[in-house]
Formats: sequence, C-alpha cells, structure tokens
Amino acid sequence: MGSAFGGRPRRHPTINITSLIDVMFLLLIFFMVSSTFREHLGIDVTLPHADSAEEHQLDTHEITVTVKGELYFGEQLVDEAGLQKSIVTLLEENPEAVLVLRADEGADFGRVVRAIDITRSAGGAKLIIPTRYQDKAP
Repeated sequence: MGSAFGGRPRRHPTINITSLIDVMFLLLIFFMVSSTFREHLGIDVTLPHADSAEEHQLDTHEITVTVKGELYFGEQLVDEAGLQKSIVTLLEENPEAVLVLRADEGADFGRVVRAIDITRSAGGAKLIIPTRYQDKAP
C-alpha cells in the first residue's frame, strides 16, 4: 500500500521474538536444573543409621511408624486392625509382595515391634527395614 504521493509502501513494525525464545529456553533449563525432587513423597520419617545398610530396588509396599506412633500403610493412616487387614488383602492378591517397614528414629520401639508382629502374623514373610547408609570415617 503506497502513500498518496507515490512514495514507498509503509512497513508495519514487527518484533523479532527469536531472542525472546532463547531467553525462555534458558530460563526453562535453569529451573529444571535448580529444582529439587524428593525420592519419597508423603510421610517424613528420620531413618536410623546402620553400617551394614545396602541399597535395594524392589516393587514394595510401605508400612510407616511415625514418631507420634501413627501407623500408615502406603499413605493411608490405619490402626492395627486396619494394617493387618490391608496386608492380608495385599498378600491375597500378590503372595510374593515385599513389605518395607519405615520407622522413624524416634518412634516407640514397642510400636515398631508391634508393626513387625502384625506383618508377620498376616503372612508377610518378606519384610525389609530400611536405614540410611552411614559412611565410615577413615
């Protein structure tokens, strides 16, 4: 579209977004690299240390005993009868299921032993009690 006097056509202003896309990708990479990810979401417990700890990767079902003495099966708060019922139901579906008992370092020892008894009485023969690995000092 020319002007009324036959001059050059008028150009519409444009914004070059190529450099803006570069900045966007740099920000995306920054946030991806600087983000932290939790391995276990849900109930926070402080595991005790053990020199003989080993790392295992298994398809597991978690039983948690908190410092307050609460019992969780997965992320569901249960009482002792509910824990036993959940374990029995799980083992009926999968007799080879591996159970992990995560007990807080400050949890009542009697409550932890009771959770072990419930698991074993329900037929849970494969019970793992994890700890944090502690590097030995030189």
